[in-house]
Amino acid sequence: MEFHEAANFLFDLRRYPSRKGIDATRSLLAHLGDPHEGLTCVQIAGSNGKGSTARMVERVLREAGLDVGLFTSPHLADVRERVRINGRKVTKAAVTEFVAAARAHVLDAAAAGDCPTFFETTTALALWAFDRSDVDVAVLEVGIGGRYDATSVVDPAASAVTSVSLEHTEMLGDTVAEIARDKAQVAPADRPLVTATTGEALAAIREEVDGVLTVADGDGGDDEPDVRARYEGRDGIESRVALSGSGWAIDARLPQLGPHQAANAGVAAALCRQLADVDERTVASGLSSAHWPGRFEVMGREPLTVLDGAHNPGGCEATAATLDEFDYGDLHLVFAAMSDKDHDAMADALPRARRVYACRTDAGRAEDPEVLARVFESGDRAGAVETTGSVPAALSAALGAADAGDCVLVVGSLYGVAEARERWTRVEVPKSVRDRADAKAALDAADVAEAEVERLRDEGVHRVLKTRVRPRRAEALRRELLSVGGECAVSDVEARGEYVDAVLLGTLAEFERLVDRLDGRES
Repeated sequence: MEFHEAANFLFDLRRYPSRKGIDATRSLLAHLGDPHEGLTCVQIAGSNGKGSTARMVERVLREAGLDVGLFTSPHLADVRERVRINGRKVTKAAVTEFVAAARAHVLDAAAAGDCPTFFETTTALALWAFDRSDVDVAVLEVGIGGRYDATSVVDPAASAVTSVSLEHTEMLGDTVAEIARDKAQVAPADRPLVTATTGEALAAIREEVDGVLTVADGDGGDDEPDVRARYEGRDGIESRVALSGSGWAIDARLPQLGPHQAANAGVAAALCRQLADVDERTVASGLSSAHWPGRFEVMGREPLTVLDGAHNPGGCEATAATLDEFDYGDLHLVFAAMSDKDHDAMADALPRARRVYACRTDAGRAEDPEVLARVFESGDRAGAVETTGSVPAALSAALGAADAGDCVLVVGSLYGVAEARERWTRVEVPKSVRDRADAKAALDAADVAEAEVERLRDEGVHRVLKTRVRPRRAEALRRELLSVGGECAVSDVEARGEYVDAVLLGTLAEFERLVDRLDGRES
């Protein structure tokens, strides 16, 4: 089995919708030898902040000298981002080996009407990979809720609920209290559940869990929190926070921006202190290196250009609060979202924009831009609204219209943020190709099908360039390069919205003609 076949097998499982229950995940893991049973796991649930907190925990524990696995979702550019071991993505060889081991069971389960979903299967991949690498701690970001999430197959050594808001009500409940009770089920057996929730959510969690360790700024009510987490302002593109608990205190700088990140850092510090002997310096150092792409990520200054994956009202409120710390003129808002989100409440939470560019991501559940445009046209939410087909096109339009002192904000979906990031992160790698063996190696590394490798390797002994783009753009590159006499091989990974490798082969003159054809195009 080749990697592209393994990846396509996983992506094909996306056709099965999310559901309640962990039986399918447990059954798949049993088939694999129950790799999770020997792991020390941390479970982090929450409506917002769980991914950022998971990253902080991972960095602090690695700073303490531990080997750490990190499972998060969704990914931005590569499915392997979901499973990291000491910061490195799981290898293509490991993914291929996992699928080879799991495939028969998944097919049998599908035939019986109980096929594991994409998320359930990638959860199993993570636990399998962490067991093989013998990590000291596995940090697991919960997908949906807590009680019935696939990650709840583990018995966690420590757990947290970062925040609770109305989300996934069709699965978790219609009130904040019901959702909080569901998320509280990640509580560990013999340690307090760490939480930064407040009010109704915190009260509901306390009804469900005997031991609760609270994180707050200390100014929110009569109860003094167990961990005080105070936001002390922005310094450039870092956040300054002060954390303290019984017998310890830390002043730290975070690469993640926003007042809400202080609570996330407090939760992370409390979890790490439950798991390892970490001193203040280790915690502060780990937090300072916990970068998390796509979460209020500043990509430019003139105009201020921000990418934020906020995808629910609570997340958009946090985005607005963070943006309020910056000085800028007009706001140009690029908005793309999934169809099952509360668009109206999200629009209400965001600052009023001079112009909104409603657009669509390549993800299968993406909302129609016309629908999103109507949301922003209601009320006084924008000076003007226009629809644009793709996220990159909308971003280009917004950047073109913005003055140097304005702000361009891309928000509404991590899928949209991933597509916007291509503008800055797309890699073009010239390949050194001296002979047919080098050409074959370059094509193999891009997950090109074997038959195509055999056909094109002789063509590769010229100039070779490798890039990573969306499938639609890869096909456009292929067509244009073929039209000027060159060749282009595209990865055989087949999944809507995913990045694929494209290997461009040709002479210098052919590449120059390709550049002329592409000049000025939005592709």
